[in-house]
Amino acid sequence: MMNKITCNYSIIRFLPHPEIGEFANIGIVLYIPAYQGLVYKLLNPTQSERVTHFFKQINKSLFHDTLQIIQDELERIQKLLAQTTHIEVNLYNELIRPRQDIIRYSDNRVLLTNDPDKELTELFDYYVHHQFTQQNKYENQMIKRVRSLLQQHKLADQFKADYVGEKNKYSLYFPFVSRNSQKTIIKPIHFMQRGSKKLIDHGLVWLGKITQLKRYGYIQPENTLFAYQAPDTQNSELVEAFEEIRTQFEDTGIVMADIKQPQQITDFAIKRVPQLILS
Repeated sequence: MMNKITCNYSIIRFLPHPEIGEFANIGIVLYIPAYQGLVYKLLNPTQSERVTHFFKQINKSLFHDTLQIIQDELERIQKLLAQTTHIEVNLYNELIRPRQDIIRYSDNRVLLTNDPDKELTELFDYYVHHQFTQQNKYENQMIKRVRSLLQQHKLADQFKADYVGEKNKYSLYFPFVSRNSQKTIIKPIHFMQRGSKKLIDHGLVWLGKITQLKRYGYIQPENTLFAYQAPDTQNSELVEAFEEIRTQFEDTGIVMADIKQPQQITDFAIKRVPQLILS
């Protein structure tokens, strides 16, 4: 396995009105100290609508000119690093130092990675394109699908959004919790992350939450169904990561059902709340 390397990165921010303090993330710069490598990713000028819409008093030309200034500076530093084996000044630290300007850089952040270019893209998607809002969108769509499915089978009245646990001890919110004492739970979850680490981390977070609820005696894992959306990819690393995390869920007793197999979800719901349906 390739050894991970240490990288530094900073978020590039645009502050057209520094006195107000409002900013928009417009890029990422990533520095690899081991070989003085610097890579970056900037918002494309053709994608400026979000920024110019947020800052209604600025025009596109100002933003485009700002992007060009940043790109010129980053390219200059790249060339200096490539042409010089030893530089007295840490150019990366100099680049991101605090300044009073419409271009700002966040504090330095550190990460370990096998693939700096891939990491750069993931950071850009998250901080600039707000990929996390897309992730929330996936699960919101899945919640609508499950709700529609329950309605079709006259099960919607048997489930409601609710907290499970005790407020002052430990509790979690779920979109579908049964009205019976068994606390049957249906939780839509997606695994559409771009990287295997993010996919596994997402699964482990929820695995830990369910384990804690079980530890306190609030639920039984076998009465919990995770309606999942698997990664839509032929990437073997992602597929392997998904299979690994799904196995860990199932090993704890949690029922896993593909959102594309709705019968599995309805069979689970009917089996665990029959007394409510018959009443």
